[in-house]
Amino acid sequence: MIASVGFWIVGSGTVSTRTSWMPCQVSAFITWRYPVTGPAHTRIRRTSPSSRTRAGAVAPGTRSRALRQGRTTVPQHPARLSGRRILITGASSGVGLEAARRFGAEGARLALLARGEEALHASVAEHGLDALVLPVDLTDRTAVEAAVAEAAQALGGLDVVVSNAASAVFGHVLEVHADDFDRTVAVTFTGAVNVLRAALPHLRASQGTIVATGSLMARVPLPTWSSYSAAKHALRGFLNSVAIEEREQGTGVRVAIVHPGPIDTPLFAQASSATMLQPRVAPDAYAAGVVAQALVEVAVRPRPEVVLGGETRLLDAMFSLTRPAAEAVLLLVDRWYRSGTEAAARPGSLWVAPARPQASGGIPARDSLLAPLQLGRRLLPARATPLRFAAHLALAARRLPALRRTLMRPVPERPAPAEGLAAGGGRRPERAGRVTV
Repeated sequence: MIASVGFWIVGSGTVSTRTSWMPCQVSAFITWRYPVTGPAHTRIRRTSPSSRTRAGAVAPGTRSRALRQGRTTVPQHPARLSGRRILITGASSGVGLEAARRFGAEGARLALLARGEEALHASVAEHGLDALVLPVDLTDRTAVEAAVAEAAQALGGLDVVVSNAASAVFGHVLEVHADDFDRTVAVTFTGAVNVLRAALPHLRASQGTIVATGSLMARVPLPTWSSYSAAKHALRGFLNSVAIEEREQGTGVRVAIVHPGPIDTPLFAQASSATMLQPRVAPDAYAAGVVAQALVEVAVRPRPEVVLGGETRLLDAMFSLTRPAAEAVLLLVDRWYRSGTEAAARPGSLWVAPARPQASGGIPARDSLLAPLQLGRRLLPARATPLRFAAHLALAARRLPALRRTLMRPVPERPAPAEGLAAGGGRRPERAGRVTV
């Protein structure tokens, strides 16, 4: 049990996996109830960005134009969000990148926000999206307000805002410089507040929906990522408070939060690290597309909070009902993360945006078996998912003997840093793919 749950908690913020306690009959039921057929293909326009200058502190925004025809594989079904005006943050990487593609496949009109202009344009071109590209640092409130205003003007309003952007620094609280801790909170929590405060009047006008990528770590602590966990806890409290305020005012605005466990995103390979080493990653995580599809489903049919996946739900319940057992698991997770050996780039993705879009970070990933029972058949897992899950657990079992001593005693902390990771410059995070399991 400890091996199954402990290796599950990787958090970028991002997902977990199949539950070890789920009966085999559930997998059989899913296969019988929702038979999987070969994927159909829908033709989507491939686009090329053309720049225009706009006023204010925001970087140049661009509206992509059709360049040539391309093919993107998406499930065959009627577009459920046709013409809906959707703004997505963190759209150049991980879950946000996958979400942009999936919302576009549902017929939505998109405005995409992220720090890196180059990565945003590349993601639009590679996935054939017709989207408004708005490079902006979410910690700059004035720039965010201008970007949201431009998105609303260009699209004629906003129906859905997908709050997905997040960043993090790895290390114990005394190893992390205050500047790096504060930057994590500023991006993950305050940045989301900046976007939603600016977008809320437009959402009230359309009786729209706020969709947010939460995290299990908005409900359970996450050692070695305390700034990230604190920011996600704050975001959950903020969003649930806004939901009550909007209900009291009768605006029709709804709030939906998806809480995943560990996800295969570039966070770990590109992480800012106070220990100067990459964290060791879990041998099992959800694919970013699983979380992205969950965001689409709650945009189509809003529901307040979804704890996504079986093991996510298990640890959430464990922390609520048997906290000492959950804390014992989290202690092992702390030591697992801190046993990584690969050097981390400085300053890492907390301070410098990657140049290229990338959804995966090279972490062993799979679909969720419980997700289709939570959110519907469009989250059906691949047939090989149970075998992948077994292979991931086998990988964990092979790693345990070598890490037994590390997991049984504290990992020494590094001295408190004299300066933050941004000091002295650095280089852009490399393309993810080299991580330690």
